[in-house]
Amino acid sequence: MSIFSIKFVVAHISGIVYYSWLIFLGVGFIGMLMYFNRNLNENKSEISTIKKEKKDLESVFNNDRSFLWEIDKNKRNLKASKAVCKILNIDEFDYPNLIDSWKSSVYPDDLPDFLKFIDELDNRNGKSLEVRVYDGKCRIIWLETFVNVVFDDYGQVLKYVGTSIDITTRKLKEEKLRKNNHYDQLTNLPNRKKFYEYFTKQKKEKSDDIEMSIIILDIDRFKIINELHGRNLGDQVLIKVASKLQDTLGNDAFIARESEDEFMILLESSNEKKTKLIAEKLLNVFKKPIKINDQLFYLTISMGISRYPETAQDIDALYQQAEIAMYKVKDSGKSNYHVFMTDDAALIERKRRIEFGLKEALSRNELYLLYQPKVNLSTGVIYGTEALIRWKHPLLGEVSPAEFIPIAEESRIIQDIGYWVMFEAIRQNKIWHNNGICLDIAVNVSVLQYEDPFFIERIKQTLLHHDLDPKFLIIEVTESVMQNIDHSNRIIKELHDLGVKIAIDDFGTGYSSLSVLNNIFIDIVKIDKSFIDGILTKENTASLVKTIIQMGKSLNFHIVAEGIETEDQAEFLKVNECSYGQGYLFSKPLLPKDLPKKIT
Repeated sequence: MSIFSIKFVVAHISGIVYYSWLIFLGVGFIGMLMYFNRNLNENKSEISTIKKEKKDLESVFNNDRSFLWEIDKNKRNLKASKAVCKILNIDEFDYPNLIDSWKSSVYPDDLPDFLKFIDELDNRNGKSLEVRVYDGKCRIIWLETFVNVVFDDYGQVLKYVGTSIDITTRKLKEEKLRKNNHYDQLTNLPNRKKFYEYFTKQKKEKSDDIEMSIIILDIDRFKIINELHGRNLGDQVLIKVASKLQDTLGNDAFIARESEDEFMILLESSNEKKTKLIAEKLLNVFKKPIKINDQLFYLTISMGISRYPETAQDIDALYQQAEIAMYKVKDSGKSNYHVFMTDDAALIERKRRIEFGLKEALSRNELYLLYQPKVNLSTGVIYGTEALIRWKHPLLGEVSPAEFIPIAEESRIIQDIGYWVMFEAIRQNKIWHNNGICLDIAVNVSVLQYEDPFFIERIKQTLLHHDLDPKFLIIEVTESVMQNIDHSNRIIKELHDLGVKIAIDDFGTGYSSLSVLNNIFIDIVKIDKSFIDGILTKENTASLVKTIIQMGKSLNFHIVAEGIETEDQAEFLKVNECSYGQGYLFSKPLLPKDLPKKIT
């Protein structure tokens, strides 16, 4: 189908000269371009401008992004301009010339709209249709189609003419924008907005008696990975977690990423029993480590579950309930799941009060330290002490460190609290030294402090301020800092150069291994209370403790057993050559004024 034009000049009695082009599409009139000039001999440049505009108009109908078409009055035959071949990737004589032939090219989901469009052509003047079609290479092309009705002199329909524009590029951009608004860019999982929309859709479409479960899944201690290894590696861990969730749950769940280390799972047609089985399955799956760059990461997860319609029917309420249940798991030791119960809300309110109170605790002098003596198991002599933080809230009373320390870490208040403990413990130890009581003092340090670039300098300045010899200070770190061995060794070496000793606290409960301990400059290994509790009743635990003691002696570590409560436990440790210990058998944590009495 070709395009041609007719040029003519019209002189009006007023002297105005019209230059006109009628544009035709072989099968009918398309448009007219008209300019005028008062004097044919004046402004000759205007003629070249008109010619250029005429070419531009023709190019509109001959470009490679749109094509013209016409349909006969019986809505059977279709003719189109040559551009259709390029847009649809078909040979010039292969394009469909029957409406019925076009039907097979239309994307199935769009076919009803296409048929309705054809059926209502008489009423479509100025209205458009967006439709997907398959091109000659079976790729999807988006077309936006406009139509006008051509009538004969008697007002009867002669034919239908229109324009179809290839809008695939625009649609792809819109889809990308839509995906950005509904999908997480890192994991490609749906985001919270998409999750909410999906839940609402399922709620409307399913029967009234459908049961659904929402699971909020949080990666325990994920911030430690980012702190120790950087955000890039942390992102790789999140991608692996997303993949593991998809592989485990498949089509049985709708999975979304809610925030940095939190995922949302919707289980459809799932009663409470089935939901619990799936939660158990997820816990078991995450017992296997994730491997990234030849490095293994042992992750645990905490899950909160809410139930539709049992606990709530509104998505916002269901999300809040699942989050409350998840925080209850966090507060109870992590690595588990919990189904929301009505009295759980009181627990989350307590947590919020604790977090708010911690921000004011230092300025209101509500925090204080107790000191637990450490003894030589052979002689019973106190040789040192460990500083233990306590908090007396004005309304809640005594709040356990097991409750407020995790909250302080999550809110990052732990850094200020940690440095206050360091300052206060060193200050108190100097007072004892001035009174002739020469003890070393152990201070626990959080991972966030350990990662502070000014960590070493702050310790150094605190020791100088109180004039305490660094050899009387022990820094206790948890095994989690061992995940980044290079960084750990650098910090530990700087502390050694300063004269400070390093202890690994709660050994056996975290990330380290014997090979790691052989490659870092530590002085002391502390055996966790959970192992000491079982040395007299569990053969495997007893064997493990014996191994730790022997390993420590071979590496020239001091071994300290925590949580000794009975004479039999102390005797077992002495027989197996553990030299040092602490626990209620020897002394409970003491106020500063009471410790000298214990020594004398």
